[in-house]
Amino acid sequence: MSQSSTMKIKITFFLIINVGIFVLGQSEATKMKPISDGPTSSPLPTHSEKEIPSPQYKHFLEECEKRITEECATEIFNEIFRNKTISENCCTKLVDDMGPDCHTIMIQRERDLLKDNKENDVIISKSEELWKRCSKITPVNKNRQYPKVPERQYLPGYNKFLNECEKKLTEKCGAQILDVVFDKNKVAANVDKDCCSKLFEMGHECRNEMHVRLEHLAIRKKETGSDVVKEKGHQILKYCEEINSS
Repeated sequence: MSQSSTMKIKITFFLIINVGIFVLGQSEATKMKPISDGPTSSPLPTHSEKEIPSPQYKHFLEECEKRITEECATEIFNEIFRNKTISENCCTKLVDDMGPDCHTIMIQRERDLLKDNKENDVIISKSEELWKRCSKITPVNKNRQYPKVPERQYLPGYNKFLNECEKKLTEKCGAQILDVVFDKNKVAANVDKDCCSKLFEMGHECRNEMHVRLEHLAIRKKETGSDVVKEKGHQILKYCEEINSS
């Protein structure tokens, strides 16, 4: 890694964790829930220097920032980027105070802002090794309320993700699915084979997000309940599975 890249990462790292560059706006607070011994099973955000974080995501970062000292932030950075060893005290603070979501997102942000793609895999690997080693010293307290990463819609890169999903599904197939979900007279068989193929080709994460957006749309329309949307969504997936396997 070049000296300039290292310096840029270090500056960004301290801005995120210690200086508090992110200011909480007027928004609902990110919910804090007990989590397991690993990061929340939520898609990781894609960070960009130009993108303005959502209030929910800024709040999450603020909560992470409160839980780490400058000394330990330096040790975490040095462990991952300079091959130095973190102290047992900071290992404890990383696991017992910050929690897995904060650790994962902070390192993910550093990786995204790093221009040298060759270093990405190394950074992630070292980050995972650090967490495993520290969690052996101080096991995760499953009853402790750690900061929890917000839902995908509040994460950086969400609009780009949606655009990619929409391109994979196409406008035509999206309209077919909407018709089936919200028209009482239409059934899963009204989705044609080509759209069934696209529905599965778009991937699990895109399908999940599409389902969430349909539920939100149902709530706004007040004509079709979320239970009906879930059931019709299940019917479409089951039908398309049969079509694709035939």
